[in-house]
Amino acid sequence: MALPLARYPARPLLRRAFELRNNVTPYDTCYVALAESLDCPLYTADARLAKAPGPTCRIELVN
Repeated sequence: MALPLARYPARPLLRRAFELRNNVTPYDTCYVALAESLDCPLYTADARLAKAPGPTCRIELVN
């Protein structure tokens, strides 16, 4: 089964990632910024990220 994968450059996300720095870990800021720019939900197992203030995308906590 082949999954359709797309690569996205980080550079366009950096401004938003920097804005999120106080509430989201540096590792997660680009994922959040990408989900926001694509207007799609972000799925995570990280409960702290799911509750973080600041992100405008929907964040779904998975077990």
